[in-house]
This record gives sequence, structure tokens and C-alpha cells, in this order.
Amino acid sequence: MKFVVAFSSPKRSEKTVRLAAAKAKALDAELVLLRILPDPGKVGVVAQLISTDRPMNKVKAQIDKIVEQLKSEGIKASGVIKVGEVAKGIVAAVKELQADILFVGTSPIGHRHFFAIGTDPIARYIFNHCPTSICFVRGDINIGATGDDLVGDIVDVVEQSPEGDLPPAT
Repeated sequence: MKFVVAFSSPKRSEKTVRLAAAKAKALDAELVLLRILPDPGKVGVVAQLISTDRPMNKVKAQIDKIVEQLKSEGIKASGVIKVGEVAKGIVAAVKELQADILFVGTSPIGHRHFFAIGTDPIARYIFNHCPTSICFVRGDINIGATGDDLVGDIVDVVEQSPEGDLPPAT
């Protein structure tokens, strides 16, 4: 089994990586951290002019550090860095890697309870085009070091939700 995490940065992807790592360890799955760097040639003239190897080197160092940490915890982990359009690059890499599940972090949505796909073009593209299962990890839900706190946090969110926002439990 292979899990892919759409990685953006250590801080922004921390919850997503922790949840995916907990699931990968429990299922003895391989975990791949995937980072798609925007192509400076397609972002604009200014980005192209100031483009250096620094962003690639920084991302490689970040991913290498996290991969080593995951390996020290007994998780089969690796990292992949590609350059291209972010949403399309994620979907293409998921296909190429033959991933079973894609983990994607979403931005915090505050106190509003809605599915972030409507407002996030990358999440919407991934949702509409990804050939595998997707786990969207909300940025405003706390996940413990092993993911164990997730259930409690979901219960808290449901209990705090205004009536009618969420379907009744079955």
C-alpha cells in the first residue's frame, strides 16, 4: 500500500504528515512526501529572472529531514520533488506513483463548517481529477502526534456545529 502526502512546507503540512504517518505505520504502508514547485518559466518574467536553485535545495532539505524522522519512527518513507503546475502535478504524480490514498491539507476555515473544495482551486482540481481516494485534512482540527486525537476533535466540531450544518449521525 502506498500513501502520498501533498507537501507544502513543514509547518503547513505538519498535521497532514502526522495523520498520514500514523495511518501508514498502522497499515505498514509506504509514505511518499510529494512537493510540486511552480515552474518559474510559467509563473512570470520576474519569477524567471530571480529563479535560482535555492527553492529546490530548501525543499529537498526539508523533505529529507522529515523523511529521516519518519524512518526513525519505523515508517517506510521517501520524498519526491517535481516542478510544474501544482494541482495537475499532484494528480500526475499520484498516477505515476500508483498511490492508494492521497493526503491533502486544507487551509483553516475558521468557525464556518463547509467543505473547502468550493473555495480552493487546487483542492477542487484534485477532487475532480484524482484517480484515487483522497483524505482532506482540515487545518483547523488538532491532530495528536499519532493521529489519536482526531476522533475527539471531530466530535468537538460536530457538537459545536450549528444545527443543520452537518447531516445527522446514522
